[in-house]
Amino acid sequence: MRALKALILATVFLIADMSAFASATPFEEDKVEEEIVDRMPFRGDKFSTEEYGWWFSYGPDSNFDGMDDRLEQVIAGDESQSTTAIIGADGRKTVAIIVDYAWHPGQEEIDELVALLRSHGWEAEGSWFQVMDSIDSIVVDHVPVSALLEIHAIESVVVVEMQNIMYPTLESANPASRIQPSDVYSGTVYDRGYDGDGIVIAVLDSGVDNEHRSLNDFDDENDEPDLDPNSYDDQKWVAGFDATSQASNPDGSQDPDDGQGHGTHVAGIALGTGDSSRVHIGAAPGAFLVDVKVLTDSGGTNSQNSVNGIQWMINNKDTDWGNGAIGIHIGQMSFGSIGNPINQDNGDNGTGAEARLVNNATYDHDIACIVAAGNDGKQRIASPGSADGAITIGSADNSDSINRTDDFMASYSNSGPRISDNDDDDWDELKPDITAYGSGIYSASAATGTSFPGSPRPEADNAYESKDGTSMATPLVSGVVALMLQADSSLKPMEIKDILRNSSEQKGSASESSVSDRWNNEWGFGLMDASCAVDTVLGRTCTPLTGGGGGVIIDPPNESDEGITITEPENGTWWLTGDMITVEGELLSGTGPWNSVKIRMTQYYEDKDEEVLMDWTQAVIDDDDSWSFTDLIPDDWFDSEETAVVIEAQAIGDGDLISNAANWVRIGRMIASFGSPSSGSVLTDTVTFSGTAQGIEPSELHYRVDSGEWELAHTFDEEDYETQDWSFTWDSTEVDDGSHKISIKLVNKSGIESDVVRRTFTIDNMPAAPELRFQGTVQIFDQDLPANKAVAGTILEIHFNVVNTGDLDATDLHLKLDAPGSESNTYPSEGKLPRLEQGETISVILWWWATAPGLHDVTIQIDPNGLMNDDDSDNEYTFQFEIEERPLEPTLRFLTSAVTTSSSIPQPENPYSINVRVDNLGRTEATDIKMTLYTWQEAGWVETGTQTLGLILGSDSSSGSATAQFSYTPDSIGVVKHRVLLEGNGVDIQYSELRFKVVIDEFSAGSKTGLTLSEGEAVLGFVGIPDSAESDQGGGLLFTTKDGELHARTLTSGFSMPGDTLVESNWAGEFAFVLREDNRVQMAWTKRFTDQQGYTMTDIGIASIGISGDKSSTSSHLNPLKQSEGSYWGFDMAVNGDEIVLAGYHRDILTGGSWNDITNIFMLHSNDAKSSSWTTKMNVLSDIDIKPQDGDALAVGIGEEIHILYQAMRDDVTGIERVGLFYAHGVISQTPFSFQAPAGDDASMPEMMVVEHKGNDVLVTAWIEGSGRSAEIISVVQDSIWSIEEYNNNSAPGASKIVMMHMSEDEIKVYHDEIGVLGPVTRYGLYNVGDSEIALSNLIAKGNVVGAGSIGEDAIVIMTSPSGLISGMKIANINPNSNADDDGGIIDYILSPLPGDNREQKMMALAAIGGFFFVLFVSVIVVLRRSHREEEEWEVSAETGDLELLVETEEDDGPLVAIDSDGDSELVVSSGSLPTVYLEDEEEVEQSLSEELEAKLEAGNASKRLERRMKRKNDREAKEIFENLSKNLPPIPPPGELPALDELPAPGDLPPLPKLEDLPQLPAIPAPGELPMPPAPGMLPPLPGIPAPQKMVICSSCSAKITVKDMTLRRMKCPVCSEVINM
Repeated sequence: MRALKALILATVFLIADMSAFASATPFEEDKVEEEIVDRMPFRGDKFSTEEYGWWFSYGPDSNFDGMDDRLEQVIAGDESQSTTAIIGADGRKTVAIIVDYAWHPGQEEIDELVALLRSHGWEAEGSWFQVMDSIDSIVVDHVPVSALLEIHAIESVVVVEMQNIMYPTLESANPASRIQPSDVYSGTVYDRGYDGDGIVIAVLDSGVDNEHRSLNDFDDENDEPDLDPNSYDDQKWVAGFDATSQASNPDGSQDPDDGQGHGTHVAGIALGTGDSSRVHIGAAPGAFLVDVKVLTDSGGTNSQNSVNGIQWMINNKDTDWGNGAIGIHIGQMSFGSIGNPINQDNGDNGTGAEARLVNNATYDHDIACIVAAGNDGKQRIASPGSADGAITIGSADNSDSINRTDDFMASYSNSGPRISDNDDDDWDELKPDITAYGSGIYSASAATGTSFPGSPRPEADNAYESKDGTSMATPLVSGVVALMLQADSSLKPMEIKDILRNSSEQKGSASESSVSDRWNNEWGFGLMDASCAVDTVLGRTCTPLTGGGGGVIIDPPNESDEGITITEPENGTWWLTGDMITVEGELLSGTGPWNSVKIRMTQYYEDKDEEVLMDWTQAVIDDDDSWSFTDLIPDDWFDSEETAVVIEAQAIGDGDLISNAANWVRIGRMIASFGSPSSGSVLTDTVTFSGTAQGIEPSELHYRVDSGEWELAHTFDEEDYETQDWSFTWDSTEVDDGSHKISIKLVNKSGIESDVVRRTFTIDNMPAAPELRFQGTVQIFDQDLPANKAVAGTILEIHFNVVNTGDLDATDLHLKLDAPGSESNTYPSEGKLPRLEQGETISVILWWWATAPGLHDVTIQIDPNGLMNDDDSDNEYTFQFEIEERPLEPTLRFLTSAVTTSSSIPQPENPYSINVRVDNLGRTEATDIKMTLYTWQEAGWVETGTQTLGLILGSDSSSGSATAQFSYTPDSIGVVKHRVLLEGNGVDIQYSELRFKVVIDEFSAGSKTGLTLSEGEAVLGFVGIPDSAESDQGGGLLFTTKDGELHARTLTSGFSMPGDTLVESNWAGEFAFVLREDNRVQMAWTKRFTDQQGYTMTDIGIASIGISGDKSSTSSHLNPLKQSEGSYWGFDMAVNGDEIVLAGYHRDILTGGSWNDITNIFMLHSNDAKSSSWTTKMNVLSDIDIKPQDGDALAVGIGEEIHILYQAMRDDVTGIERVGLFYAHGVISQTPFSFQAPAGDDASMPEMMVVEHKGNDVLVTAWIEGSGRSAEIISVVQDSIWSIEEYNNNSAPGASKIVMMHMSEDEIKVYHDEIGVLGPVTRYGLYNVGDSEIALSNLIAKGNVVGAGSIGEDAIVIMTSPSGLISGMKIANINPNSNADDDGGIIDYILSPLPGDNREQKMMALAAIGGFFFVLFVSVIVVLRRSHREEEEWEVSAETGDLELLVETEEDDGPLVAIDSDGDSELVVSSGSLPTVYLEDEEEVEQSLSEELEAKLEAGNASKRLERRMKRKNDREAKEIFENLSKNLPPIPPPGELPALDELPAPGDLPPLPKLEDLPQLPAIPAPGELPMPPAPGMLPPLPGIPAPQKMVICSSCSAKITVKDMTLRRMKCPVCSEVINM
């Protein structure tokens, strides 16, 4: 029995009573009893994976208080030894612990522990936090020491363990263990044909370099190292998992490499083939490898990694890995806890977390766990070797010889017994179980070295090295266990342990004779004997070890007497290479006595001398006078020219007594080999396989598919022992598409079989299609922590991975979550992946607004509409999740996107509305809630409005809400800061305030317009192109992908798409673009092609394209890469004038191994964007720690220098590894860039634009920090040395993209998205050169932003809905001229309607039109001047005859032309040089006129004409007076001659001002009733009329003055002389 609760409790109480009695201290007795009672929480019906009370036997807890003794010492002041320790909030190094519970921890226990940890400053991000499946424990690190006692005080916690610190604890070893044949020992396991075929060994270690030739395949043919473990036709590696990270993919597809060298060496010992040389062969070369990385590249780790790896191994006990490998049979663990640095210990008693997991794997899941005893060189059994179920291995030294008689115990190997666990089974403490050879073991060597960036790195190939330790002995045993399981796959781990114990060679004397008469504290039950172990499994008698006798060969005498016979083999028997043969005979009775028997074999040929194959070798004599000899026939004994092999047997007695016998045999071989098709070929329909075979009495060729039944393929001529051809056909449609293994073997007439030959082929009968499925586990997160239940109305994040294992990329892949509340438009419970490439895995987050309480089935669907044509049997995943009821009391919150404005982009000096929404998350309604708006002004926060919300409803399943509306009028472009404050019932002070900003700009957001794309087409980005000759109103290019192609669609300003251009037909997934100054778009992308050797290569294509889709030819400037050699990814482009740059990451994995997987930043640069000449720099920044799955595209900008924002992993300051953001700058001629600076943490999607201000580069930057609900937009306007420390943080839950675009040289628009109460929304912000920050951000529309660009005065924004619908929105400039550029703006405006394809042609058209008008103008002038000269020739009579002018007046509002002459007078008209003519009797006329006018004026009956004449007369007289006065003024004296001014009086001589009381009194102000009233309506006097506009013109010919009232008239004829008057 493993444990008895009653016995444990009784024993504990007895110990407590005896201890108290012995010390006579009742206080200690009471204390122990109190501790025991405190550690017996009531379990009830709570689920548990472990027996109740197990914790009372926990080892490192001497005072039975449930706190690990080592942790108590840390609490007392010792330093933590955790390998992941950071400085905690308490100022001390944190500890790594395992919290054990009385039952399996559920959500309540998780929440309680997390809350407690956080109260002590623990951060979830970057910390290990894992709930174990197979034990009742939570594993956590970064725990502040100050939290330990509170964790210990949790009622359900029974033990707080300190995580152990785990460290990694063949040429002669294998033969000495009787695994491989030797000249010393017979009966080896390999002789029986066992090599571990079909057995799966999980190597839990520091990772494995499985590209090593000893580990990459089985047949060691065509086994050049390749980083892709699936590239071999008979691969050994079938699965992997990196347990050192909680973010690892659990589906087994990872291939964790070995950066330390330990794991590769261990794997080679257990299952290496020894490469084609077959020297350093592992114990089970036919076994499969599962690589589980539990040790870091430094070799050591906290036990959180090992328990994670063991748990993964348990979870995959029955997983079908393909290629005939199913499940995990053996867990190989060459690691263990080191001696406690705080207080040296003797190990533990098998009750720690990792030991309990080993027991679970052993007893409940039938995994044989082979564990190292440890290398402390003292009595100490380390965990997990201390586990009851572990097979624990010590190490022996074989003295570099195969003979076992000189072996001795290695000095470093730990000894036993293990510390007692106080149960009733004393055998548990007998550890180590056995020993094996562990000193001087040669095995595979990993490639752990580094290299210079850009140069080839070392690769694990065929190197071997020697290591010592129980770590080397343990895999030797693991390999032998694989041989045992091949012999009998039904063996259980405990049966394996018993067989290993009982079949071992006993060494040393019994150390615990009361328990076992053979167990020794150093050797265990003995030194492993692989041959005897397999014999025992097969039910055979073990071949005695004495058979070898040390391998001494004695030459027998030549004389012979009768006394020996050979009974087996008979003459003419065929022996086959690779088989174990036995030569048997008898010593005749009555002869002898015989002391020994020797055997010799000689091969004879037709045309050459004989050759001794084996010289005299001693056989075994049994008690009944029979003798035998067993050996393996090597391949090189076969010779086609052989006639016979003679076997000589010789009995040797005393003196010269000898006896000889002889028989003859033939040696042949049985071999089959493939011819065609070649390994790895793609097969379709009916396939013909062919090859050759050779054998003795060959009969049939058999084949099988994968692990199916053997079937007849071909029949041979049984009398032909030479090489024969074979062929057969097979219908490949019998199996599913994918990788399949075809095996063949030759069977002869007697049923003897050749070795099995395997080849792997790819079956592809179905049309190319994606094959989609879920990968790994589905996780539910609430507030960034895993959750297994939530409150109704909670917004949950559902995280999962989707993989495409098909042979076609999936585009526009629809994903949907189906659960109560998932149909809400508020949160995206569905979405689309633009592209999922073949073999690619993508992490996906869907949101679930869980509105209904209860236990619900939640279903995630891949391609719910079946558009991908894949096998949909694994496209749906359903799990249960509990939603609890909402709180009863009112709970008011401002949710994301709670504020909107109208208009969405307010303009200066125009009022805008502010709508603020508040949600009630409780079930009870809230009433009379006061909301006050404050606005930041120079004086501080100023109240600008108050609203009262009378009622905000509550609900059981969803939020009630209410909206308050305010108004504000801004005065200028920029940002206005607001805050609102809630007061009233249900208001929590912590959530009573909301601060937000509103961007004011001279732009207006239009309505969205849907864009129609073809089915399966996904949008990648958008670039705006200003108006030009090709597009009068501007437009842009919409970049899309469909069916693996890259397209550019022309988009007009009216959102029509008249053109579609194919950019790349074999797009590889990366793309970047930038608009050049000539309004062409420069593009760069990755593309695939197949080279002459048939490899799929990836390259970068570069080309430009115009708005009409006119694409230039594609050029390439980098070396193409195989998929296994690395990738180019994370592109961005920038342009500044004619200078252009493309930057990205180059991942170089040509030589394998994660420890030297190098990523650099490369650049392609040109000083002439229009040319095809580019400068390549591959090492702009070297050795960047980022992988494609962790990073995004970098950001690059050009100013005086080139500036880069890039991502890299960082663990500085906090000790937590996370994706960091870094900045660098430099010039292209000096690389690597020397200036680098940290920029951000947990950063993604960086964006940057470089502008010039006051002669300096200014960096306008933004990125996303965090993810999910905690995501923020971080923005900062930086200098080129990244010295600005104040960043702006804007909460943006669910943010996925930031887009920046230039509207002009001095203006940048910024867009980003988020997810809130309205679902996905896009926000708007701006930056003007000279500002100190980016103004963010107004909500302008629903949907996620995809791209944006300027089309001239306006901009276009492209958005997508959660369902994948694409729409465009115009952002219009309401004051277009204000932002016009000075350079050429007017000229471009004039040129825009003119014909021509470019500016030069338009200027020529303008010149032609100007020339035409100039000729026309000159012609008109000539005609007019000729007409004028003719009129001047007219003569007017100068005789004394009178000219009478009759003017007939018309009644009108006023004549358009008035003649300035008297109606009664006769006029004399003068023209040209004619003599001046005066009016007759001028003075009399003037006198009579004056008198007449004055009389008429006085009488009031003067005509208007006379009034005007009178006015002109007065004006003339006034002018004459002024001129006379001017003539009579004295001259102005020159400077200096001005007369002196009279002297001013002194201030004291001025007369005094009157006193106030001496001033006259002002009249009294009338009372209100005494004020004069204004006149009644209609009584007001008429307002004076506004005079009509008019002007006076004078005829230059006749001097007639004419009043003109038609203000549009430009030319007229004089009514007097008909001369044309130009006005």
